Amino acid sequence: MGLIIAFIILLLAVSAPAQMVEQVYIVQPGDTLSEIALEYNLDWRYLAQFNDIKDPTRMRAGMKLRIPSKVYVVDFTPEERDLLARLIHAEARGEPLEGQIAVGAVVINRVKSDKFPDTITEVIYQKGQFSPIALGTMPKVPQESAVEAAERALAGEDPTGGALFFYNPKTTAAPEFWKTRPVIKQIGNHNFAI
Repeated sequence: MGLIIAFIILLLAVSAPAQMVEQVYIVQPGDTLSEIALEYNLDWRYLAQFNDIKDPTRMRAGMKLRIPSKVYVVDFTPEERDLLARLIHAEARGEPLEGQIAVGAVVINRVKSDKFPDTITEVIYQKGQFSPIALGTMPKVPQESAVEAAERALAGEDPTGGALFFYNPKTTAAPEFWKTRPVIKQIGNHNFAI
């Protein structure tokens, strides 16, 4: 009986979704939010949002910051995190947060797939894949929701269920191509396909 209970506990532990664990950081004299974020491999805007900090210049020594500890599903650089957030902003501004996370998840799914390049930068800059790259319309600074969406996609959140493509059926320039891709989810104005 004890063996069965131990097996059930092990099964529940393995199948349970990963939880975000928080650490607490006490701000020291001279600390800046960007330095603290860099130390914990986080985007400073995400760390500010996570702690509900509206003005990082008002941060004071002794203040307690909640630091989320995450396990990311792909390797990336700080520049790639920013690039992903900017792509999400360009492709999904005006979409619900779930749709923004889904756009980020498509990029992450491609990085993990053997059918696409192996890094976020290579996936995003792969020729002919993302119109903001082709048109040169990538924003220099992403909106806050795009930063959050990038963090959540990097941590493995995928509302699409594994999509490798997305498109807006009302604005696509290639409707015949998209008929060849099975749609697995629709979120906001985008269809997500494999």
